[in-house]
Amino acid sequence: MARLPSPPLTRRHAATAPLSRAQERLWFIDAAAPGSAAYNVPLLTRWYEPLDPRALASALAAVVERHEILRTTYGLRDGRPVQHVGAPNPEPLEVTARPPEGDEELARHARAPFDLAAGPPLRCAVWQGGPDGDLMLLVVHHIAVDGWSLGALYEDLAAAYGQALGGGVPRLPELPLQYTDFAEWDREVSAPSAMAERIGARLAQLRGASGDLALGSCPPRPQVPEGDRRGAQHLFTVPGELSTAAEELAAGLRATPFVVLFAAFQAVVQRWTGREEFLLGTVAANRAHPAVEGLIGFFVNTVPLVCRPEPGRPFARLCTEVRGEAFRSLSHQRLPYEQLAAAAGADRLREPGPLVSVGFVLQNAPAPRLGDRPRFGPPRLLPTGTTKLDVTFTLEYGDDGLLGTVEYDLDRYGEATARQLAGNFTTLLAAAVAAPGTALRALPLTERTAGRRPVTVLDGGRRDLAAHYRQRIGAVTGGRDVSRGGEA
Repeated sequence: MARLPSPPLTRRHAATAPLSRAQERLWFIDAAAPGSAAYNVPLLTRWYEPLDPRALASALAAVVERHEILRTTYGLRDGRPVQHVGAPNPEPLEVTARPPEGDEELARHARAPFDLAAGPPLRCAVWQGGPDGDLMLLVVHHIAVDGWSLGALYEDLAAAYGQALGGGVPRLPELPLQYTDFAEWDREVSAPSAMAERIGARLAQLRGASGDLALGSCPPRPQVPEGDRRGAQHLFTVPGELSTAAEELAAGLRATPFVVLFAAFQAVVQRWTGREEFLLGTVAANRAHPAVEGLIGFFVNTVPLVCRPEPGRPFARLCTEVRGEAFRSLSHQRLPYEQLAAAAGADRLREPGPLVSVGFVLQNAPAPRLGDRPRFGPPRLLPTGTTKLDVTFTLEYGDDGLLGTVEYDLDRYGEATARQLAGNFTTLLAAAVAAPGTALRALPLTERTAGRRPVTVLDGGRRDLAAHYRQRIGAVTGGRDVSRGGEA
């Protein structure tokens, strides 16, 4: 049967519109746990020059005027959630003429709740006079922004601020589309009957693989709304030379760095759980139309991926299979996660539990282009004291290597587990990129003496191979054909 053509994505100038499918999930989570900070996006920015509060307030007003999503509120109409675009009023700016009094003051601002019905979904606070420069904390609710939005947000803010410093009222070009245009189009191209058929087909592919994972020994998952889950973070780094080696292995395998990094994480999870088939969640940008690539808004979607890291399989072969699964997942990134999870829960052939409980994310959104002499640095995401999954393992590119975050549910795991998980990943990745032909079971998890097993982790090797493999990383970065692998 021929597929009907999709309606065009055009400017509609609607003041009230339905929620996009991505937004709808966040709205229901907020309704179930009002006042939660789980979907706050707190962005801390250090300025390289003294900040002018009046110019910043004027710049924020210009940015909010240009992007309707930053002045949108949410409510019910005829029993369905809708979004309503408000007037471009000046945004309140809280200015403190002193540095923040420790992390606690920053945390209070970062975790203060939003009222999506009253709005706006954005607020800004400034602290001046710090020894390392002025600080700006921009907090946005996730329903209005995602990681791919930050480039446009900060580029527009920098441009408008520069205009305001010049003494004029900043004016930014009008956008050809707004988020409400996408939300209406998103509903039109996602007919319920077609969506149900696609969800059923995807469930058939996921059936048999469980996403309800326990990493080592841990208490049962508490029955609380998603927005009320207490969380913490462990930060770590992947050295630059190891990040480079992973990229070169990916190039040799004709894959993306995501494939190599995700394969290494799968291998670690397999050793922690003892399972050879399971589901992990990842995040897809889900910008399904080229017209929305530079638009601020919430587009991302959680996508479950099938993982089969058999212990006897060479790491390079696992990467090839991960590449295929990652490619297939692109055709599923528009399937609303909450609908897929609900359908999975109703599927009697599946075991009970969440569709996915552990996630892996590689943040590769483009950084804001702030010019040769930027007035402020890149934003740093602050923790909110919450978590969305049992564990979310996030990597993003920094100036020298990868910056990692393990976000974990405090009711199931502790800092020691998060630290060990990060260490296992770095050690196994170093060994895998140096000798990608090695079987997964032989890759080390820890730098340890022979015969000692890491606590709560299934031991996959009989000797410490980490030092041996680290010596071979130099050969990888020197241009050896890593796609052939090493020892079996």
